[in-house]
Amino acid sequence: MRRFKQQINLKSSGQSGFAAIEMIVVLILVVAALGIGSQAMFDHADNMAGQSAADHQKIISDAASAYIKDNYAAVLNVATPTEPANITVGMLKNTGYLPPSMTDINNFGQSYSVLAIKPTANKLQTLVITTGGETIPETSIRRISKQVGARGGYISNIDTSVVEGTYGGWNVSLAPYGISPGEGHLATALFFDDGALTNDYLYRNAVPGHPEVNEMNTSIDMKGNNLNNAANVNATNVNATTVNASNAAVTGTVKAGTTDTTGETYTGGWFRTRGDTGWYNEKWNGGWYMTDPSWVRSYGDKGVYTGGAIAGGTLQSNGRTTIGEYLQLNGVATEGAACSPNGLVGRNAAGLTLSCQSGAWKGAGSIRGIGSGFMTGGAGTYVNQMTGGFNCPAGLIPVLTGGQVNGSCQPCFMYSCVLP
Repeated sequence: MRRFKQQINLKSSGQSGFAAIEMIVVLILVVAALGIGSQAMFDHADNMAGQSAADHQKIISDAASAYIKDNYAAVLNVATPTEPANITVGMLKNTGYLPPSMTDINNFGQSYSVLAIKPTANKLQTLVITTGGETIPETSIRRISKQVGARGGYISNIDTSVVEGTYGGWNVSLAPYGISPGEGHLATALFFDDGALTNDYLYRNAVPGHPEVNEMNTSIDMKGNNLNNAANVNATNVNATTVNASNAAVTGTVKAGTTDTTGETYTGGWFRTRGDTGWYNEKWNGGWYMTDPSWVRSYGDKGVYTGGAIAGGTLQSNGRTTIGEYLQLNGVATEGAACSPNGLVGRNAAGLTLSCQSGAWKGAGSIRGIGSGFMTGGAGTYVNQMTGGFNCPAGLIPVLTGGQVNGSCQPCFMYSCVLP
């Protein structure tokens, strides 16, 4: 019995130790959960406080903007490049631009100053800036500035002499405004030109009646980043290292060092080359070119082949001419008529081949002849060629062409006077 009681006591002691460990683990988890929950609650409260400050800043800024537009001449008359016109929240309430119940400070205890300077004639640069109160931490002040929008800005702990715009979109020196609130304070920029609000930052959306808020007054440096999803880009000049495009429609002139196309090239006008060049086939090392005003030449002395016709005023061959079928002579001449130069070949109306010899067209039967006659042995007009000479014109020689019986002339011989 005593031993049994000891076993029970040992078992109870072990169970108590395990329960204590479980309790410690649960307490650790509860503490961790409370820490996470507390941080989440703190972040939520911080975001709510920041949004409240941003909304309050926008209300004061909108009221100041409306006041300046309605009282532009009066504000312009007071402001100078170094002495700002000071518009208080009380003035905005008294003139009805803010309700009387509007608080003069934001939820960080910061009050507002509306300061307008006149950098040039008819222009106002205005800051709605907070002073005093709590110093808003750097991370919070940046977030609140973004919540205000593109007009929003803040004084950073990096440089307390300027107001830095949201995302670095603008910055304004505080020196001309004669104020130095220190880090952790909010600001809004309002820029006016002839009474119209024209902030020096680019609006994402159109503002009716104010196209200038969507215009750039200086160059944009993209720092190597892309400009994506543009519908149409209208520009006077485009300077680029490489242009990649599916299609290009150009109504003017395209100038390039080298044009390399992998497909067809079409032109509705002339295909022009400059210099002693022309068209060149890179694969077969041939083409057409000109090096003088008279001749179109075959590059690489390539031959010209066509199953069609070649037409020209004059066809000249400096070597042999080979004709695979017939030679058609369309030049019709009259035998005996004058011609020039010697060596021309033509035909008569019947198709007989004629050639130009000694300045006259002659047929094939008289290629060397100039005339003919009869002679007899010792009788008649001529002397027998066997015993004497023929009576031929100077420069011609007689050629006996055969015997002939002619009346009482037996035997008679026919001869021709021909070129030697």
